[in-house]
Amino acid sequence: MSHESQTQRQGDVPINSNWGHYVGMALLFVFFAFLLGLSVRKLLSDKFDLGLLQQIRSAWLGALTYVLGAIYSFLFAYSFPAKHLKIAFLLLGAKYLVLIAVSYLPVATGAQHSGAIAGAVASQIAYTIILVAIAHWFKTKLQRIPLNHGISNS
Repeated sequence: MSHESQTQRQGDVPINSNWGHYVGMALLFVFFAFLLGLSVRKLLSDKFDLGLLQQIRSAWLGALTYVLGAIYSFLFAYSFPAKHLKIAFLLLGAKYLVLIAVSYLPVATGAQHSGAIAGAVASQIAYTIILVAIAHWFKTKLQRIPLNHGISNS
């Protein structure tokens, strides 16, 4: 490496980690932003797939996916030390449990619709919390070196 690439210039952004972490967190941010947008679109258009609830009941793979989603959400809630991330993953786990319960319990279609709306709102809150946590992570890792305005280097 050259001497110029090793020194930091004013206005540069120092990186306190390797690029793999940044790319992974950026992809995670995009993924959760996509999920949030999809959930908001479904909530605003009031198009919840109630057939999905029937599919969870009839197909073992759909039920297994939601059960594993609930288990992993609760495990993530246990593994993160930050309280706001615990809340986010508890909300996601609760959403999966509500969808499983509504699909297996004999409830009216209106209750299924209400459960789908409650799950969408819970997931939107969770996705927003996770997006804010990722943005905060980027804020702590990327720090701009301030420019010295009006001060010469002579």
